[in-house]
Amino acid sequence: MRMLDRVLKEADRARAEVLDLTKELVAIDTTNTGAPESGYESIAAEFLADRLKGEGVADIQRLGRTPSRENLVATLPGRRKSIALALLGHSDVVPAGDLATWKTPPFSPTVRGGRLYGRGSSDMKGTVAAEMVAFLIAHRLKLPLRNGLRLICFADEEAGGAFGAGWMRKEHPDLLRAGLAINEGGGQHHRQKGTHHYSVAWNEKGRYEAVVRFTGTGSHAATPWRGQNALAYAADFITRVHNEPPAPELSKSVLAGFGWVQGFETKDADGLEAALKPLARHDEALATEIRALTRTTAAPTIVRGGVKSNSVPDACEVTCDFRTLPDHDRGYLMRYLKARTKGLPATITLTTTATSKRVPYRSAIDRTLTKALAAAAGKSVKVAVFPTLTIGFTDARFVREVGTPALGCTPEHPKRDKAQNRAHGANESVPVSDLEFRVRYFAAMIALTAAAGR
Repeated sequence: MRMLDRVLKEADRARAEVLDLTKELVAIDTTNTGAPESGYESIAAEFLADRLKGEGVADIQRLGRTPSRENLVATLPGRRKSIALALLGHSDVVPAGDLATWKTPPFSPTVRGGRLYGRGSSDMKGTVAAEMVAFLIAHRLKLPLRNGLRLICFADEEAGGAFGAGWMRKEHPDLLRAGLAINEGGGQHHRQKGTHHYSVAWNEKGRYEAVVRFTGTGSHAATPWRGQNALAYAADFITRVHNEPPAPELSKSVLAGFGWVQGFETKDADGLEAALKPLARHDEALATEIRALTRTTAAPTIVRGGVKSNSVPDACEVTCDFRTLPDHDRGYLMRYLKARTKGLPATITLTTTATSKRVPYRSAIDRTLTKALAAAAGKSVKVAVFPTLTIGFTDARFVREVGTPALGCTPEHPKRDKAQNRAHGANESVPVSDLEFRVRYFAAMIALTAAAGR
């Protein structure tokens, strides 16, 4: 039996295993509030390490900036020292929020209607479980690896990576080097004319936070004309940002990836919006993706001002979130902000969370991904991939910094329902079929990239 057939057969046998493993991971509360003492990802790292040790995996490392925030690195060696494929994930989750909005407790995983509910089920403990099961399949079958295979589960992804991938990039860069790394951030599929088109995130947007402070003059609220209301300046700024967002940029490299979308052709910004409106009526997710990929976004998200209801405020701060296209750097954003605050008494503080630089496209990698997806989907499903950007940011940016092509492609099942996973929201869930499909896909990627004699 060919190696690809062997791993797919084992993946099918592991359907109950991946669901059970996801449940066990979701039940571990690794809530990351952003505070250095939160997360406690070491509990998840220890759990995964114990499971790997129980299977006889020898090369397991738990590395952390602090004892409570460990990253897990497991390796299956090949004949050569290099690593062919690294499977990336993270163990931390965002806070559950108002528990009254959850139908079941967020850390009590529950299967209902073919979906597994619980905080982290979608982002991204379900994918971590699928990666680990595929990793274990390679170990159990004693696949003859030409180059090594690595599984990495980071801490602190949800707060920027200072205790996770960012720290690993600084202290252990060699562990992040591989011929290819697969992470979250892509894998959404859209069906047109019988073909399932899967997104592959070759890059991701940058993220910046701006705090714009407006200074006025305080006065008694009974005589507001004696003051200069800082809230009014802030309102003027917010209106300008709303009415004059960053202009769309019709990059040929981005738009070329959507050439398969029926009726989607555009040469200017007006044409783009005209094409997106009808598209949104039957595929809102795809229209949103294209809209996000053709512009830097600016969103005022927090307003702070005033100290007393009977006093005109002399200061007000507006916090804005920016998600930037490649090459839109700090200079671009400062020019944008200065134009929107022209004539207003404002000072601007701009903080960088993640930058975005252009990544060279490699068609050979896309061909391998297509083969793996086709193998996972089965002969009756026609599969294609298209390049895109992750509209948020992930740990992959740190892995790219050491020279590893780190792509986002954690695919959905071809026949999955259209219900949202609600990652970061109440009642987060993942289809059980996605978990099973991802085990097949990751196992196929291992056979196609790391194994000899496939």
